[in-house]
Amino acid sequence: MTYQPDLSRGAGTLQALVIQPDPYCPIDRLGLWLHDEGITTRIVQPFNDDVIPEILREDALVVLGGDMSSLDDHVYHWLAHIRSLMAAAASHRKPTLGICLGAQLMAQTFGGTVTRGDQGLEAGVVEVALRSEAAGDPLMAGLPGPFCAGAMHGDMIDHLPPSAVWLGMTAQYPHQAFRVGEMSWGVQFHPELSPAVYRQWLSLVDENDAVAMERAGHGMQAFENQDQIVREHTEAMARRFAHLVRTTATVASQ
Repeated sequence: MTYQPDLSRGAGTLQALVIQPDPYCPIDRLGLWLHDEGITTRIVQPFNDDVIPEILREDALVVLGGDMSSLDDHVYHWLAHIRSLMAAAASHRKPTLGICLGAQLMAQTFGGTVTRGDQGLEAGVVEVALRSEAAGDPLMAGLPGPFCAGAMHGDMIDHLPPSAVWLGMTAQYPHQAFRVGEMSWGVQFHPELSPAVYRQWLSLVDENDAVAMERAGHGMQAFENQDQIVREHTEAMARRFAHLVRTTATVASQ
């Protein structure tokens, strides 16, 4: 079941602004876990002509994935607005999580580069090897390693931002997790993803790409078989992010 919260913010309630670039990439399980931790979400959908704000007034920012490329500014003019909002959030030390497309936009925001993946589609369940730098990271420290999560992407971050801390990698694409500054994280994988939503994505894979079709199909079986561990690992990350949101908001209010 896809979880798509539509929650009103009450007085004193913490809230995350969630940018959803694509109708097929909902907040899914991440919304449930954040809500469990007392954080409501306001979802902005630029594909529905929602306006992306210039300033982040909420306590945190999450940018989800999408079928478009982060290189498609000529088609989706609002990609530039997302980058600007990420920069604004960082300048105000607001916790930010960029997922897949969101991670690629974050890399571009801070001086990294994105290109078409040279190893083809990465799909199914990925095992992210956490680098030694993750041991001291506020979000990644203490998470299980290898870290298991769902994934599906064709573009890759070929160069991280110069100031980025590289946190995690897979054999197929190395730049799977990174942090810029104190409060901005990008993850190429999908910590929000459930098998149900992954199954919907199968229809989006290029049927003329036999290798991609095979990887995506095998990935579906792997996801169903490994979802218990995927859920455990990604829920741990989500709750850690929620803790950072609470802690940062408390410090800011003092």
